[in-house]
Amino acid sequence: MAEFLVVQHEPTEGPGTIAEEIRSTGHTLRTVRVDQKEKIPADPAPFGGVVVMGGTMGVCDQGKLSHLQEEIVLLEKAVKADKPVLGICLGAQLLAASLGAEVKAGEKEIGWVPVRKMPEACKDPVLRRLPENFPALMWHGDHFPLPQGAIHLLGTQKCACAGFRFGKKAYGLVPHLEMTAAMIDEMVSASRKELAVAQVEPAQILEDSSEYAEPTEELARTMWKAWVGLAV
Repeated sequence: MAEFLVVQHEPTEGPGTIAEEIRSTGHTLRTVRVDQKEKIPADPAPFGGVVVMGGTMGVCDQGKLSHLQEEIVLLEKAVKADKPVLGICLGAQLLAASLGAEVKAGEKEIGWVPVRKMPEACKDPVLRRLPENFPALMWHGDHFPLPQGAIHLLGTQKCACAGFRFGKKAYGLVPHLEMTAAMIDEMVSASRKELAVAQVEPAQILEDSSEYAEPTEELARTMWKAWVGLAV
């Protein structure tokens, strides 16, 4: 059994069902809370896998948030060491940046949207059980192209590259598939000012969550089990 590293940036964007599935297989978890000024480990070697969660900051904030550069370096080392890597939203953007892709601001995408599975995802060991189209919570404004050498796995109408795999074990997923309905409620409550600026109705997200969150959670749990299984 191994210890997995989770990097968390915001109080409301924890690992959710990812953590539950890591623990269900007998592994342990070390969560580094960036929002509580905890330090990013420099070396991924002691960990069975690395998970980097979402956050309100972006790759372009490296100049004022030194931990972002540290996370990019950590992800680069983890990929080179063939560790299982999982980046969610901001984590996917940081993983893309570590692979040389340019991450920049674009059209905001907030709320439950249809996600389509790319042809390569049908044979991917982690995503293959997902349906061809499924609803997922998106909450981002930064975008990136498919990193060179990566496999395109997911896309939405506004986010061409919403999911990718690099090598056999490194995954970047923009959708918030890790969240339970309770986590979504908490994030919506904490983000009402942001939603007002983006002209997104909190009530609509919560209404959609009541319909989509539970079945999406079940799909996600199957994915996380498969991803944890990549640890050797």
